Amino acid sequence: MDNSRLMDLVSEIEKAEKENPNVPLIFTEVLKDEINANNEVRMYNGMKRLIKKYSEDSKSTAILNEVTRVMSGGTSLSDILSVSIDEALHPTLVARDKE
Repeated sequence: MDNSRLMDLVSEIEKAEKENPNVPLIFTEVLKDEINANNEVRMYNGMKRLIKKYSEDSKSTAILNEVTRVMSGGTSLSDILSVSIDEALHPTLVARDKE
């Protein structure tokens, strides 16, 4: 999808928001549904692939981190990776109960 199409869609959703104040909730629910429908391994491998692919380009890695912060409510990609490593190596009781 090209940039102009994305900008057209942003304009369109902003117009819809004027008629329906629930657009932010609807958008967020659709996004969460799409994330939840994704296979965990596929998402994990996809994120690793993006990080590796753009690791030499600081602007691209900043964008990845910004998107992650927006979607997570402020948590950085490096924080998520660090917590994941710690949890994998030293599972909490909650994580052990799920196994």
